[in-house]
Amino acid sequence: MTQIHRVRGARPLLAAGVAAAVLTIGMPAIAYAAPAQGRVLAAASAEAPATYEQKLAVAVKFGRGDDTALVELADRDFVVAIWNHVKADPARTEVRVAAEVAFSADPDEVDDACRRFIVTEVFAAFDRDVAREKQEADAKRQRDLARTAAAASIDVVADAALLNGTDADFVRLIWERVADDAKWPKVKAAARQAREGGDEDRQRFIATGMAEAAKQDVDDWIAKDQEKTEAEKAAALARAAKKLAANRIGLTVTDELLDLPDRDFIIKVWNHGPDGSEVQAAAIAATRSLDPKVWKEFIDSGVHQAKDRDIQIALDRKYQADKALAERLKATATANKDLNLAYWTGKALAGTPTELDAFLRVGQYDLDLVTSFADGEVQPSWSNTAAWKNAVVNVGGICCGLKGPELGRRTTEPGHTGKQALMYSGMDNDKTKSYAYLKVMPLSRITVKPTTRLSYWIFPQANTVRPEVKPANSTCVAIDLLFSDGKNLRDSGVKDAKGNRAHPLHQCKKLKAGQWNEVVVPLGPTLNGKKITLLSVGYDQPAGTGGYRGLIDDVKIAD
Repeated sequence: MTQIHRVRGARPLLAAGVAAAVLTIGMPAIAYAAPAQGRVLAAASAEAPATYEQKLAVAVKFGRGDDTALVELADRDFVVAIWNHVKADPARTEVRVAAEVAFSADPDEVDDACRRFIVTEVFAAFDRDVAREKQEADAKRQRDLARTAAAASIDVVADAALLNGTDADFVRLIWERVADDAKWPKVKAAARQAREGGDEDRQRFIATGMAEAAKQDVDDWIAKDQEKTEAEKAAALARAAKKLAANRIGLTVTDELLDLPDRDFIIKVWNHGPDGSEVQAAAIAATRSLDPKVWKEFIDSGVHQAKDRDIQIALDRKYQADKALAERLKATATANKDLNLAYWTGKALAGTPTELDAFLRVGQYDLDLVTSFADGEVQPSWSNTAAWKNAVVNVGGICCGLKGPELGRRTTEPGHTGKQALMYSGMDNDKTKSYAYLKVMPLSRITVKPTTRLSYWIFPQANTVRPEVKPANSTCVAIDLLFSDGKNLRDSGVKDAKGNRAHPLHQCKKLKAGQWNEVVVPLGPTLNGKKITLLSVGYDQPAGTGGYRGLIDDVKIAD
């Protein structure tokens, strides 16, 4: 029987972002006496449960106001029910994550966490979802306008295929439409160049490059038409310039529009442009002039330059809004000790505007964990902290924290990669019932996929490091994971790549003491779809006594 079966009374639901202890860098004395009943955590919540009216307000928010049974549930069960209601709805991602954080909190904190979710946090998360949807809709509308204008420059009406794919799809489809059309050689060349370039090249092609290439192609047709007089060529060029200008700003092209005198055409542009836009301001300035050269210059280039400024202003505003959102996300993650989310948010903030946008739209909900515990990488959120009430039984002098010279300690125990590693140690005081599970970091937004695996390197130490350490004891250690449904890795039956169960007890003597061992655990085949909430380190050996000690490094959860 595994140790978790002997502690069934303790509900193993741990924090996925709720603060629990301050990180300490200490070297506990290995000879401390074992606590009789394990570590006792904080007292139960002093807050009263959420009221019927408060739950009813949440139920109404999600169209469940007539579900009396739902409203009468206990706080945590109510939060789980709301989570089940929204978990498959991509429009309610923030609500789903907030619910997971609440109902996966430590047992001594879960009541407060669920009450806060019901009273305030669910509404704040709902508002974040709405704001995100609006931002995505606004961005889609701007993309559609830009693509419609670009397609119109070659007399193509943008269909669903052109509007709904990626920028790369749009460029490819345009290239396919002009590949065999002798009218658009410069558009074809520009599309090919954009296809071979990066994201910014494709965005530039859609925003300006395609229209510019189309104008050059039109100018070339007119210049090559030997039968037209110079006056006819000039008139044709003027009409073509107006058509490109109208297409660029989404103004419907008609013969009546193209036949307007230049100043009247500019007034049409003025009235069509959004109030406060650069296009409108430039059109007003051109209209004020009585110089035909100013009018022609506006139609030929000024309107395009103004549209470029509008696009850049919109991009700058979106980038600033994205940065503000990411900074809030990072601050919240840091406060919740979710340092993995804080790490990836920081990387996104340091990247390009396109990378930041992708992270906020998709990436933040699909994270990996990759750390060797070096400076600047994901660090443990806790040290020397029991994973749940009574998670440490008959083991004393427990430790699970960083070790390395960067921490101001002399050491001859470098990590597998770099100089820092996660150290574990303790003293087993009972030969029939001993285990110690210590939490390392909360994790959120990591969902197991079919190809996801956990890997890490572990160095079980021998008594050459400390005389009280027994090499065999040091091997009875493994990384454990907790999932949002309350289940865990150690009792899942999942085996590592060497055929050993991913449970500390089943790693005993399978690891080699005195050297680094790589442990690789395929999670996907058995645990696909589960959401990870906590990473902990467990020692579990009912039939031995004495010290154990070792290092863990290069932890990775990824596809």
